[in-house]
Amino acid sequence: MKPIFTFFFVFIIGFQVCQAQEVTKKHYRIAITVDGLEDSVAYLGYYRGDKRYVLDTTAIENGKLVFEDDKDIKAGVYFLYSKSYTMDFLVDRSLDFSLKTKKETTYPDLTVENSQDNEQFRDFQLVMIAHQQKMQALTSALDSTSTATDTLRVREEMATLNKTNTEKRDSLLNTFGDTYMSQILIMMGKSPELKIDSDSPTLEQKKAQYNYYKQHFFDGLDFSSEGLIRAPNFYGKVKEYIDRVTFQNPDSIIASVDFVLNKCKDNPELFRFWMGTFFQEYQNAKIMGMDKVFVHLSDNYYLNGKIEWADSTLLAELSKEMTFLRDNQIGLKAPQMYLSDTLGRATSLYDIKSDYLVLFFYDPDCGHCKKKTPVLYDLYKKMDGDFDVAAITVNTEIQKWKDFIKKFDLNWINLGDPNYRSNFRVQYNVRSTPQVYILNKDKEIIAKKLDVEQIETFINDRKRMDKLTQ
Repeated sequence: MKPIFTFFFVFIIGFQVCQAQEVTKKHYRIAITVDGLEDSVAYLGYYRGDKRYVLDTTAIENGKLVFEDDKDIKAGVYFLYSKSYTMDFLVDRSLDFSLKTKKETTYPDLTVENSQDNEQFRDFQLVMIAHQQKMQALTSALDSTSTATDTLRVREEMATLNKTNTEKRDSLLNTFGDTYMSQILIMMGKSPELKIDSDSPTLEQKKAQYNYYKQHFFDGLDFSSEGLIRAPNFYGKVKEYIDRVTFQNPDSIIASVDFVLNKCKDNPELFRFWMGTFFQEYQNAKIMGMDKVFVHLSDNYYLNGKIEWADSTLLAELSKEMTFLRDNQIGLKAPQMYLSDTLGRATSLYDIKSDYLVLFFYDPDCGHCKKKTPVLYDLYKKMDGDFDVAAITVNTEIQKWKDFIKKFDLNWINLGDPNYRSNFRVQYNVRSTPQVYILNKDKEIIAKKLDVEQIETFINDRKRMDKLTQ
C-alpha cells in the first residue's frame, strides 16, 4: 500500500540539495531495514513546500541501510527513496532511531525503535490505509450498481465511512497531544464552522459563516513550528486559503497574503519561503490586475527594508520596476496625459468624456500594431458608440504617425506626444506595443493589458455589471 504522503517521484541527476545556509550541526543516525529490498543505493530526502530535496545518500546491503551525518537536519516529513521503493517517515524529537519493515507492506509491518513520532505516523497511516481499502471497495460497488436505490445506499455508506474516518483522526489527535504529527492531522481537518439554526440562511448569515471560516482556517496550526515547511500538506493548505477561500480580486489577495506573512513572522525560514513564493507568483501573474499584489509586496516589504536577504542590486532593479507599475493599477485613477492631435492642437486625457474609453498605445513601425489596429477599428465601428478609442502613438515622427492613420483610415481620437509633454511611457508601462487600457467615465482604470479580441466581451460584461449596481 502506498503511503499517504508519498508523491509521484522520479530521481534525476541534478536534484536540488540541502541549502548551504543551514549550518546548525545536529548529528543524526537513521537506521532502516526493509526486508525484500534488493536495490544498492538509497537516498534520504525531505519535502519543502511543493518540492522535494535530497539530503543524504547511502549504500544498501541486504535491505539494511544507515543515514548518518553531522549536517543539519530539521524537523519534517522525510522519505527513503531507492530505485524500487519509497517510504515516508518523520524526523522531529529523536534524531537517532531505527525503522524495520517489509517492502510490500510498509506500515502494517513497521516496527519503530526510539521514535514516538514515527509510532504516531505509523498509527495514522494504518487508519488511512484501512479507510482507503474500504473506500475502494465501495467505489467498485458504486461502479457496478444498476439501480438508483443501490447507488443511494452505497453513497450513504461512503458518507458514513468518511465520517468514521474523520472521527478516528480526531481520536488520534487527542491521543497524540502536542506533537508534530498532530500538526499534520490538524492540516487535514476542516476549519471550524459557524453554526446557524436555519435551513435558509440569509445573505448576512452566509457572509458571517464565510468570515468565520476564513478567520479560523488556520486554527490550531503553530506557524512557529520548524517542521511546518516540511509538511507536504501545509503548502496545499496555504494555497487553498489564497486561491479558493479568498475572493480572487487583488485587494482581497493582498489582505490574505499579509495575513499569512504575519503569521510566519516568528519563523524566518517559513517567512522567507512564502515571501519568495508569493513574490514570484504575482510578479508573473496571469490574471489581469494581480500585478497589484506584486507592487504591494515590493513597496511594503522589499523596498520598505523588511527583507534582509535582498541585496542592493535587487532593490535598485525593483525600485526601477515599480516606477513602471505603481501608477497603472486597476482601480486607480488613470495618470493624466497631455497630448496633441495631428494638427498640433493640445488636449488632455481628462478632457475626453466617455463612459468607456479604450486607450490604445501603438507604434506605426510595430508589425503587431499593424495587425491589431484594423481589428480594433472594425470592433469600434461594429459596437457603434459603446466605447470610444484614444489611439496614442508612442512614435515622435509626425509624418509616420499621419501615414499610419491615413493607411487604416482611422476616424477615431488620434493623439500623440511628439514633444514629450507627458510621461505616459512610464506611467502606463508602455515598454512594448500595442498596449490596451480601458477607463470608466470617472477615468478609473478598469482593465489593462487586454488583447484587442478581448475588448468586446469585457465591455459588454462591464456594461451589464454597471447596470446591476446602479
